[in-house]
Amino acid sequence: MATAPEINTRVVDEERVKRLKSYLLDAPQKVDIERLKLLAEIYPKLDGYPAIIRRAKLLEYIIENKTLYIDDNFFVGSVTQYVAGVYPFPEWNCDWMKDKEGKAVSHLGEIKITDEDRKVFDEIVKYWDERSCYPNANRIFEEVYGYSSLPAQETGLFYDGNSWPAGGGTMDYNMMLVRGAKSIMEEAKERKAALLLNSENRSKRNFYEAVIIVMNTLIRMAERYAELARKIACEEKNFERRQELLEIAEICDHVPANPACTLKEALQSFLLTHLLLEIEVTGCGYSLGYWGQYMEPFYQKDIAEGRITREEALYLTKLVFIKLQEIGYYHGPKFAKAWSSHVGQTLCIGGLTSDGKDATGEMDYICCDAHIDLKNIQPPLALFWHPGLKEDFLFKALEVVKTGVGHPQFMNAPLAITREMDRYIEDGVTLEEARRVAIFGCVGTDIAGCTSHPVEGEVCIAKAFELAFNNGVDPLTGIEVGPKTGDPAEFASFDQLFEAFRTQVDLAVKTMRGHGRSGNNYQAENLPLPLRSVMTGGCLESGKDCWDNGAKYTADLMINVATVDAANSLMAVKKLCFEDKKLTIAQLKEALAANFEGYEHVQKMCLDAPKHGNDDDEVNAFVRKCYDLVWEAYYKAGRNYCGKKGKPEAYSNSLHNLFGAVMGALPTGREAYRALTDGSVSAMPGTDVNGPTALVNSAAKALDTVRFNSNHFNMKFHPAAVESPQGMRKLLALIKTYMDQGGSHIQFNIVSSKTLQAAQLHPEKYKDLVVRVAGFSAYFTRLDPGVQNEIIKRTELNFN
Repeated sequence: MATAPEINTRVVDEERVKRLKSYLLDAPQKVDIERLKLLAEIYPKLDGYPAIIRRAKLLEYIIENKTLYIDDNFFVGSVTQYVAGVYPFPEWNCDWMKDKEGKAVSHLGEIKITDEDRKVFDEIVKYWDERSCYPNANRIFEEVYGYSSLPAQETGLFYDGNSWPAGGGTMDYNMMLVRGAKSIMEEAKERKAALLLNSENRSKRNFYEAVIIVMNTLIRMAERYAELARKIACEEKNFERRQELLEIAEICDHVPANPACTLKEALQSFLLTHLLLEIEVTGCGYSLGYWGQYMEPFYQKDIAEGRITREEALYLTKLVFIKLQEIGYYHGPKFAKAWSSHVGQTLCIGGLTSDGKDATGEMDYICCDAHIDLKNIQPPLALFWHPGLKEDFLFKALEVVKTGVGHPQFMNAPLAITREMDRYIEDGVTLEEARRVAIFGCVGTDIAGCTSHPVEGEVCIAKAFELAFNNGVDPLTGIEVGPKTGDPAEFASFDQLFEAFRTQVDLAVKTMRGHGRSGNNYQAENLPLPLRSVMTGGCLESGKDCWDNGAKYTADLMINVATVDAANSLMAVKKLCFEDKKLTIAQLKEALAANFEGYEHVQKMCLDAPKHGNDDDEVNAFVRKCYDLVWEAYYKAGRNYCGKKGKPEAYSNSLHNLFGAVMGALPTGREAYRALTDGSVSAMPGTDVNGPTALVNSAAKALDTVRFNSNHFNMKFHPAAVESPQGMRKLLALIKTYMDQGGSHIQFNIVSSKTLQAAQLHPEKYKDLVVRVAGFSAYFTRLDPGVQNEIIKRTELNFN
């Protein structure tokens, strides 16, 4: 192969960056039905193959036949044939494809679905309607547990984790950078050859055969881009662009087949690997781990050899970040409402090395600078705070926060290390491993590079309160969902109501986790993930898929939402009905049933009742008691599908909007159908009245941050609060106060409510306005109106 001539590819072209980002914001999102057509062509022909080989061959067929493009970005690769395209995955659920009128929305806005698309949908539904994961999870659950989970799903007691592909984790991208696909493929061949041909090894042999196929597929993907780059170069009249295309081809010839040698090669190797993971399954959760830190050796080598400057490294990083922002998905309207189409590509900065030293590298600073310039929503940054972080790095991170993009989120590294040691002590976790704790998806933590995440689902604890308050019946539909725990009007004490609540929570968690296990079982048997397994430590060694307990560590994703709403509701009932006796239970229920219309005086009493977020000792203790109850329910429901200990999660994504839309009025004063409280230790919007320090104190005391694998704390400040250096120092002091008290997670919106309201009225003027929703940022005007309104209502704080 001829070597590309030496050219000037080191020019920093900021106009290119602006052009690419601007195009991405304006590009129409499309459903790419090409995958569906390829799936229909090949899948029936693969009937009879072991499931994991079938899935590997499907990926191979897609990569060999999908339409590729090369745009103006130096780095090549995309999930679909469109810049802002999305792939449907009917293997998980195709109910949404039956909807002829519904509007589809992904992370960059509304998705265009054509009549041709719908014709393809009709054919796909014929094959997958009964074969997909979701209906089979429903069926398996009913067979095992003896009752249907559908009433609980339909009324918003839980949202399933089986109708959409998810559960990625922090992939071991560094392995690909330092080893290359050829080396991994050779290891798989050697491991397969060493196995005796017997029943005990049958599944392992199939696993290693699938690994060989997907590593070949990754190499072939790069080869196809190299071929396309050379073809375009032959027709390109601009000399500099022609030489750049030849350089792209040369890089793709080398990586990811082989170890990367330069930063450009490392960036391209990472990107192609990441994109192939997203093509295998696009779902929320392929997080990047300490991306800058595993790029650091390549950056430092290039700097030492005079191959690159810091300015050029920043430029290349921005080009990669734009590529990451292209990635989107759509798995139906319910999913879009619950998750706001966040893809979970969280990138960690800061943190500790395995020997306990500050891990921050120059590329971490570059990641911050890239977001200051781009103001992107992807990839979201997560800063792992510890006392040894340099002040200039903390202020660099706050500069990112100040732009209003909502990241980085701040994570408590020492606490997270303790949590991982507790969770994986049975599996032999070492302190050195736990120190490299990272984010997967939104705010949950794991051992970077070697943890698998089967998803169980998301349970609404506020709905469990609503059922306890209505003797197991959903008040909006009249459906009997929970057990008969008695009419609260007949309870002699608040303790009886709390025990009814406990009973409802126990069954809710048991039902949701059982449904999750049913789907995990189906996915392990029918929808294994060979590429994800390669990229998850432990699977190559065990010869087992990540869904099938192959990873070194396994965490189940069981998220509890709106526990603060439940606690605030219970506190209001306790205060108004049992202690002060201002209302009877019957009077309160009457007001709730009327959605407070004609009962405005009752709503005011409810709003004035004690609320989380004001550093009230009694309320703080009660919120923690409610979270302890959820934690107990989790362990009563048993171990996860892989037989591991696990830990429950506590965060909201935009599930508080989904669940709130199917809930009646609450004793908190919240009206029916409105979004519930965001996060897990945030305050109900507008009810934290004692300032930011009181709110931080309440959040730090709300739950046991070792028992729960995550928590989620949102704060909103007016931009004027952090405009001055003094304001920035106050914000940093607030973060430190929270961390010193054992807080786990904190993040900020720096935006005024007036700006958000103006964006609702004139979205065309605010298309690049970014806000923090949950463990992710999003373009405000592309969010569901329920989420928009909830963010507007969050208390706007200032420093006195």
